[in-house]
Amino acid sequence: MTKANTAKQRKTEMRNPAKQTKANQTPKLLMEGKWLPVIYAVLFAVFACYMLGIKNADYFYAAQEHSLFLYDKSFFDMLMVKPGALMTYLGCFFTQFFHEPVTGVCILIAIWLITYVLTIKAFKLSGWWSVLALLPIGALLCSETIIGYWLYYNKNQGYWFAPSIALMINMLAIWLYRCFKDLNKWAELGMIILWCVVGYWATGWLGLATTLVMGLTGITKAPKSRILPLLTAIICIVVIPLIAYQYYSQMRIDDAWWVGMPIFETENVDATRPWYPFIALIVILLVLGTLSFTAKKNILLKSKEAFLLIGLQLMCLIAIVGCELSADFDDYNYHAEFRIYRAIDENRWQDALDEVSALPNDPTREIIMLRDIALFHSGKIGDYMFKYNNMSIPPYVYDSLDVHMAQTNSPLVYLNYARLNFATRWSIENGVEHGFCIDNYKIMTRCALVAEEYELARKYINILKKTLYYKEWAERYEPILDNPKLLEKTPELSFIKEYYRHFHNMLDSDEGLVEMYLLNYFSNTMNKDSKQLQETTLFFAVQSKDIEKFWPRFFLYAHLHPGEPMPIHYQEAAYLYGNLEHQVDISTLPFDKDRIVNRYASFQQISNSYIQQGKSAEEVGELMKPAYGDTFWWFYFFCRGLSSY
Repeated sequence: MTKANTAKQRKTEMRNPAKQTKANQTPKLLMEGKWLPVIYAVLFAVFACYMLGIKNADYFYAAQEHSLFLYDKSFFDMLMVKPGALMTYLGCFFTQFFHEPVTGVCILIAIWLITYVLTIKAFKLSGWWSVLALLPIGALLCSETIIGYWLYYNKNQGYWFAPSIALMINMLAIWLYRCFKDLNKWAELGMIILWCVVGYWATGWLGLATTLVMGLTGITKAPKSRILPLLTAIICIVVIPLIAYQYYSQMRIDDAWWVGMPIFETENVDATRPWYPFIALIVILLVLGTLSFTAKKNILLKSKEAFLLIGLQLMCLIAIVGCELSADFDDYNYHAEFRIYRAIDENRWQDALDEVSALPNDPTREIIMLRDIALFHSGKIGDYMFKYNNMSIPPYVYDSLDVHMAQTNSPLVYLNYARLNFATRWSIENGVEHGFCIDNYKIMTRCALVAEEYELARKYINILKKTLYYKEWAERYEPILDNPKLLEKTPELSFIKEYYRHFHNMLDSDEGLVEMYLLNYFSNTMNKDSKQLQETTLFFAVQSKDIEKFWPRFFLYAHLHPGEPMPIHYQEAAYLYGNLEHQVDISTLPFDKDRIVNRYASFQQISNSYIQQGKSAEEVGELMKPAYGDTFWWFYFFCRGLSSY
């Protein structure tokens, strides 16, 4: 390039300073990472929205059903019994918004984004370092979906929002502490003491952890000058919980320093995996508080420093995504149980059956029991009970948690079979053990209405009327209190009442085995006054594979339904038993020729041919299932070894 051309270019640049500034700003912004905090916030929000609002919407709806927030002073006073009360109260308040899962998820993500901004300010994580501010909220993201079946054994009120709110408050405190720290050392020490008191009361264990973070701040740059703040923080952390123990009667001394930390334990199990996100959170905060981060300017994209910073970005993002995918409890049956349970609770019988039909693998026993309830309410039990997969598997757990239907779906199941004392008993027992929730009060309300215990029903209805989303639900049943005849016009309650009026509602013992109790109770019951109850006894007799119990109930069904077609599965059982035992002459019974007589002959012929080939019973069952898995015959011979829980 000639000198003349160079001079000409300089003159052009001088005439267009705006273009020159704009051209120079772009690489400068890239080098300093000015836009990275915004980019990371958007990426995190999108990822969290997908994992929570799309993949786990059914789980979060169940979460708010297993939580409770009442708009009255007594509920507030009930929670103010130990440190960390503020975050617990606010956690319960916001959990109710999961009634519309997208709404609740959006609120939760908004809290995390505010926390993200406060973390950047609190630890001065500008530019390239801003990726580190994702780590605390990334840990909380993992905590949301890691608990699995611990949902039913969770004693941590407000769990789904409380730690997030606590972290947001604590990040605000650290930011304010940084401002006081720059004034003088006495203001700094006063802030440490004040926050340990206030933070411990408001957020429990996290307030103590934040106090330690304050004491550690800047220790790597000037260790000697940080001895007094660190010593003050440690003394506060030791002394303040001891003082609080003297005033909080419901706090154990062993829990004084961990109060508010989510605990996952039963009589026989003390889980550790659900704690991992919170342990990681403490470590992250302590590291961020200890280290100092300097903004990087004019980084050369080919320099070693640039590669290290880019590597840091990738490591943090991969860690957050990988940990969340690992923590996400995505067992299909687990989520299907939530959807089916909700459909049954809302009387959407066909929706429940559609969910069962969509199952890709063997269901749990809970799904099968809920399916049968939907079939009973739909009037399809005798024709469809074996059209669905009746093989089952235990619920998937990642630790030694022993899942029982008594703690998961027993109140709803007992309610729909009008075993009201059991439904109420397990609602109360689970409520006392794990905290009363929306689901408990809904079950007990319907039990009280069917049992004509109207004052008790009024009590539960009044409680539900103090909630945000279930006031309308309570008001739908409230007119029955003053006009009991309206119960007969309420289909789901009139169905239960039909059972209830025909047997004694005595409380015997189910020994915690819901399915076995119902099987034994109904298969040993005889009733000729109610078609609904009588068919239920026949259904359970078929399920029990007990020939002696089957025949009297089969003939009683035929007597109570003259001129009506016999459901296909009852025909299948009668034809099989007649051919196996020859105790009853079935030659005069009007069996369907194509669907029963001819098909059974084919079933026998094919199964015998496989046996002659030397195949095992399991192999024969698998080979026969595509063609005959929808029959009682296949269920009788090949569906064995099932265990309830």
